[in-house]
Amino acid sequence: MSPDPTSSAAWLARRLAVFPAYAVLGIALPISFLTWVERYLYYIRPLELIPTYGTAWLLLAALIAPISMIFWLALHKPTQSRTVRNLRRGVSTLLIGVAATAIVGALATGTLLWLRSFGLLTQFDPQIGLAVFSLCTGASVAFAPRAGSTLLKLYALAKYGTLLGAFSLLSLPFFGWSGEEPAESVAGIVGPTATSNSKPHILLVTIDTLSAESMSLYGAARHTTPNLEAFARHATTFDRAYANANFTTASISSILTGTRPWTHRALQLPGWPIAGVRSESLPALLSHAGYQTGYIGTNAWAGATRTGFGAYFDFGRDRSLTLSACHDGLTVFFRYDCVAAELPPFRFIEMLVEKTRQIAFDRPPNWHFDPRPATRSALGWLAATDKSTPIFLWVHLMPPHAPYPAPAPWLGQFDSSREARREADSEVLPAFLFAKETKERAHVLQARYDESVKYVDYFVGEFLKDALPLLGDNTAVIITSDHGESFAHGYGTHTGPGLFESILHIPLVMKFPRQTHAEHAPQIADQVDIAPTLADLAGIHAPQSWEGRSLLRTKPWWQNDTVSQADATIPAKIVFAMNFEQNRKRSALTTGSVAALEGHWKLVHYMGKLRYRSMPQLHDALYDLSADPGELTNRISDQPDEAEHLLKLIAAELDRHGGPLP
Repeated sequence: MSPDPTSSAAWLARRLAVFPAYAVLGIALPISFLTWVERYLYYIRPLELIPTYGTAWLLLAALIAPISMIFWLALHKPTQSRTVRNLRRGVSTLLIGVAATAIVGALATGTLLWLRSFGLLTQFDPQIGLAVFSLCTGASVAFAPRAGSTLLKLYALAKYGTLLGAFSLLSLPFFGWSGEEPAESVAGIVGPTATSNSKPHILLVTIDTLSAESMSLYGAARHTTPNLEAFARHATTFDRAYANANFTTASISSILTGTRPWTHRALQLPGWPIAGVRSESLPALLSHAGYQTGYIGTNAWAGATRTGFGAYFDFGRDRSLTLSACHDGLTVFFRYDCVAAELPPFRFIEMLVEKTRQIAFDRPPNWHFDPRPATRSALGWLAATDKSTPIFLWVHLMPPHAPYPAPAPWLGQFDSSREARREADSEVLPAFLFAKETKERAHVLQARYDESVKYVDYFVGEFLKDALPLLGDNTAVIITSDHGESFAHGYGTHTGPGLFESILHIPLVMKFPRQTHAEHAPQIADQVDIAPTLADLAGIHAPQSWEGRSLLRTKPWWQNDTVSQADATIPAKIVFAMNFEQNRKRSALTTGSVAALEGHWKLVHYMGKLRYRSMPQLHDALYDLSADPGELTNRISDQPDEAEHLLKLIAAELDRHGGPLP
């Protein structure tokens, strides 16, 4: 008896319906993951690869499974209708194309990463090119004769690869945040504190990518920060405040832990500080001291849960508006979601969705980093929270991070040209690739950035107007940034080895409880000073591991009974800023860049074999910031003693903090 061709067609259709899901989970994901393992081992342990794979598998399955089910239901029954058969044939072609695109994309990405490990094709920007290549190849395969039956020869491999990957899900319950080694008790650190009624509320506002060099509050020519200037009339402005790192994860970790990256070891964007440092962090101490703690942000990379501090916050919300697998809300349940989000399949999906949204749904334009969801959520939490118990609220806002274009009425205020007015046409080349930008475009991008500074300044001002009456005058307010942004020296944006003033010089404005007059603090300060200052205000003893100092003890702007006149005079400070993103988290620190600032001198020291696209040969540089604030003249040859002195300071700190971790 001959087989029923209708039944055979239905069997093939059912396989085609689920094959793209199997191709992604059983072939593309394993290939992509294997090509990413070396990168992962820079910031996670080998054993953590298992839950990372499980998280990636689960997130992709959650995305793909509903779509596959729809196709399966549509194709599983045979039909004699010519129209339906033609429709099914078209759907089958689409499914073949999707499966082929996933497999080809994974193979092409893996091949490219392998070649780049030998220094080849380092000038090639893979994201758009690989996406186009994969889509074109997938379409070619889909329309090729007998493509379905040929591709389905991989069905068994894809199916069993998918089932094997599913076993990694069993590891997830054992690798959550609660599954870490027990955190060290902070009871002995907190010690005796003031009564709850006398402790001040603390409001910490961090603004992403905000450089002091672009703020009129700090002397910029463009009037970018009128609201922060008004706020500073009743606060203390620190004229020389510096970031300890040049990207979000490392610098936010320094703010919250009072330690520099060589100590907390959040060295890569998807990483987080080591457990011992987190357990002695500012949120941990404040929570233990009886503070009600809250976090709201619009940048998932700065998320309190993603960076490992979620256990110390009573309330947390990620209000980022971009679609991403990296989301602080997901990280509550899946610790490795932001690690998994680094994989090419997630990056491809995010790019596809973002480009589609930019082109088709950006109405009204440029509200991609809208601060209002975060500020409204923060105000709602404040309104509902008991004010008789001290409050610590941290709000992180995304503008003026790239893409820079702000919405109306800020867009065009500093450059009236039609260039770079939307997300889709305002891409900025990062790091050394920025040297390829024309001077004209660089000036336009700088103007768009400044417009975004004024945009976020407005919403920070509005937020403070509403938040401070809710909290009362026994409140400390801190306005600062994680890092700045570069448009000079042939170096764009931030991160990488670049440690220029425009990246490191950040705002730091503190309004102490009941402060009513303006003060300027001329001495140097850095991010690790923020946690000790806030702990001092809360009557908490700073842990010995913290590397910063309380700014209350450098000059008595604010009358605090716990700060004596003798404590107010302390030695001049040395600031260290660094980037070790190409160094493994737990290894000795041998590859990266470190800046040391003492007085008006700044030394930038490069270490190890750095690899960045279009990177020129790098040499240590010494700058006299008082005479050369633009860092145009390297004084290392005519000031060798000063350079040697600062280099010895860096070496001493690396001997202390830069060894391998157990």
